[in-house]
Amino acid sequence: MEKRDTFGGIKSINFDATGFFRTQYDGHRWWLVTPLGNAFISFGINHYHDSWWAQDHNREFWINHFNAKEPYDNNWIIGYKDRALNELNILGINSLGIHTDAPMLTSPVGHSIRPYVAQYLPLKLCHYLNPENESFYDIFSDGFSKICENEAKNQVTPLANDPMIIGFCMSDCPIFTDEEATFYKTTTWPRQIRNLGGESPGKKQYVKMVSEKYLNIKSFNNIYKTNFKSWDDLNITKNWIYDEYPRSIEEKDDNLKFLLRCVDEYYKVSKRVFRKFDKNHLFFGDKINGNTNGLNTIIEITSKYTDLVNFQYYDTIDKHKSNMCIWSKKIRNKQPILNGDSGFTVPTNTMPNTFGPHCKSQKERAQMYIDYIKTSLSRKDYIGWHMCGVIDTIKSMPSKEFNQHQGIMTTHGKYYPEMVKSIKYISKNLYRFALDCN
Repeated sequence: MEKRDTFGGIKSINFDATGFFRTQYDGHRWWLVTPLGNAFISFGINHYHDSWWAQDHNREFWINHFNAKEPYDNNWIIGYKDRALNELNILGINSLGIHTDAPMLTSPVGHSIRPYVAQYLPLKLCHYLNPENESFYDIFSDGFSKICENEAKNQVTPLANDPMIIGFCMSDCPIFTDEEATFYKTTTWPRQIRNLGGESPGKKQYVKMVSEKYLNIKSFNNIYKTNFKSWDDLNITKNWIYDEYPRSIEEKDDNLKFLLRCVDEYYKVSKRVFRKFDKNHLFFGDKINGNTNGLNTIIEITSKYTDLVNFQYYDTIDKHKSNMCIWSKKIRNKQPILNGDSGFTVPTNTMPNTFGPHCKSQKERAQMYIDYIKTSLSRKDYIGWHMCGVIDTIKSMPSKEFNQHQGIMTTHGKYYPEMVKSIKYISKNLYRFALDCN
């Protein structure tokens, strides 16, 4: 196996060392670059949520395993960290994805057990948080910039000089489109902002947009079945329309057009403030959902601001392959792509509806992992995969009643041997796969 630096980069491929992770196109393919200047492919894992080791069904087992008296006491924390470090070393996994909220693995600053993706969360739009209407803040207002400032001070500033951070990610699969809002039973920026009052900068932007599209207010009224007397009347009127899926083609088109303006503003302000507090790290933007129409809809906007395209996509290898081609063609600025969350699974009685394509056996699943990474790394713009996940969940866990995450080990720490063998093979050959790209 090739010699690797302390961050997991390959020593035989060198670039300028900046002291922080960055991206580099070498004339043949894209790479992440370690703080020491060596080429890096991020082969990471998600869902080191320390609470998943302290559930009703496995709490006592892990307390005993860590020789602790209760979850999160000193022995528990030390035992959890030591076990995680040991399994990462054995498996050869070189990074931690955004789904890591176990502080003992990433603290103190500069001493994370692996390079990792940190979080910068101006707005809480993650799909699993079931964002309420208030979460879709008027991003055109001065208030949004202030929110970004506060969150950056709290989340980014303390980590701005940490060389172990690969980059900062915002929300996990935020809700953007009307289709996503229907699926997750929530709302969108266009549907919220258009119902604000005349004091809202966002409402003014919405009225400006529709006034440029429709010949006059009468034409607008005909489409929306309203009776506004003027554009000013529309501007000052609150809650004038339902918060539902569009009822006409014209409304759907208006929502989409305004959504793209909203996303552009959201990214523009978020990144500007991020760079004010951190000039060192990569800006990932959101981890955008490829299983909905979200990524296809907004990638041309978001990629104007990001340093790489960070996506989530659970599907077959063939669909991964075809969709990555589609997404890459839509990227506005030249930049690589990172699969921030996906996997393949084998349903069980306690995990009947696992995330990802279902396999017949762990042997088939293990081969799918190898086939997927080899296929993906054959692309010149593919720089990493953060797998789902570490430990099994079960249907009786809170929030896992309908869908479950499957890991590389059971709820009580028994590894799937086929998966261990597969992941060790991938990590050993990671750079050979990348260098074999066409």
